[in-house]
Amino acid sequence: MGGGGGGDDVAKAVAAMVAVQVVFAGVNILYKLAVSDGMDMRVLVAYRYLFASAFLAPLAYFIER
Repeated sequence: MGGGGGGDDVAKAVAAMVAVQVVFAGVNILYKLAVSDGMDMRVLVAYRYLFASAFLAPLAYFIER
C-alpha cells in the first residue's frame, strides 16, 4: 500500500464528516420540536436564513479581504 502516512488527514476528514452529521441531526430534532410546539414554518425558515446570513457575512468579509 501507499505507506505515505496521511492517516492523520483521513482521521480529520472522518471526524469532520461525523461532526457535520451530528449537527444536521441536532438541527433536524430542533426543527421538529419547534414545529410540533406550534412555531410557524415560515418563521422557522426566516430564522434559518437570518442566522445563516449572520454567520456567513462576516466569514465572507474576512476571507475576501
